[in-house]
Amino acid sequence: MKLISWNVNGIRSTEQSFLRFLKDEDPDILMIQELKAFPDQLSFFLQMIPGYNTFWNPANRPGYSGTAMFYKNTLPISNAMKGKGDSDDEGRIVTLELPDYIIVDGYFPNGCGNADRLEFKLDFYDHFLDYTKELISSGKKMIIGGDFNVCHTEQDIWSIHAYKNRSPFLEVERDWLTNMLDLGLLDTFREQNPKIPRRTWWHAQDKDRPDSKGLGIDYFVVSNSLRNNVTRAEILRDVYGSDHCPILLEIND
Repeated sequence: MKLISWNVNGIRSTEQSFLRFLKDEDPDILMIQELKAFPDQLSFFLQMIPGYNTFWNPANRPGYSGTAMFYKNTLPISNAMKGKGDSDDEGRIVTLELPDYIIVDGYFPNGCGNADRLEFKLDFYDHFLDYTKELISSGKKMIIGGDFNVCHTEQDIWSIHAYKNRSPFLEVERDWLTNMLDLGLLDTFREQNPKIPRRTWWHAQDKDRPDSKGLGIDYFVVSNSLRNNVTRAEILRDVYGSDHCPILLEIND
């Protein structure tokens, strides 16, 4: 199974890059964050992609947030859900259920800007941790991908000094991800690449994506039981069209 996660920062603005990328990579599942559109605003080419079904979760607010999953129509999807068991006005979570897997696409809030927004983010983190525990209790294998909006370790941030006491490198944010991994999940990129810096987001003006200015805030985490099944966990940094690049996960089950 081949999965890709990509914060596209507005699917309408990157439509051509997105469609070309989807055709070239041919993933089984493509998770999208920052959809920034309602489905009826999208072109026919985005709404009717040959070989794929799509489950949309747009935000209530126009042009903001939103998630979606494009998945091959041969996959035995038994259920698709929006949110995490509560209100999801910002369209941040999509969950797909297969016979042996639960797959979650998440766009976690940005904690920058003001204290209220950081409080919202930390509350979202707490609720998502509870949601993850609930899903794990099903006994199915878990795959969670998306824009987590946190730099977990010093290898995931270009300047510790520049982000000292700032989101997304606050201790409370990093502790949340540690706590989630402690539920029995592993960070696939770090597992496969223990010494390589993670860089998945750059300022839009950084066209060359220098390692010196990037942040690693996009992740795939999976059940520990899948440790030996992960064959690829990569950052596709040469794919443009957004301020994020896609990340890739392949699992041989």
